[in-house]
Amino acid sequence: MSCCNTTVICCGIKRQLVQDCVECNWLVFNQTPTVIFQANKVVSASGTIELSSATLGMTTVDVIFSKGATVIKTFTLENQQCLAFTVVGFDTITLRGDSPSSTESATGSLCLTPRYQI
Repeated sequence: MSCCNTTVICCGIKRQLVQDCVECNWLVFNQTPTVIFQANKVVSASGTIELSSATLGMTTVDVIFSKGATVIKTFTLENQQCLAFTVVGFDTITLRGDSPSSTESATGSLCLTPRYQI
């Protein structure tokens, strides 16, 4: 979603002149890495990510910010936990659950305001 009006609702908040706003719901199964954001250039961003629901065997989900193959920052979310973050210099956000069982999963949401270097 490109927020180009003078007043927009981005991530549930009424804002003035937001550059860009990315919102998505996500679903992760077992330990399979799932890319939830990928840019064609390096970005810095602030946002929130929430793990709203998980099956009993899925206790945590890792949120991995990377630039190419290099991990920049990793956060770990537990069930019903929300994290506010600012991370500099990444192009991909990947999620990975902690359960090896293919029947385990977790769901949540991401709200991101990316900033692009000139």
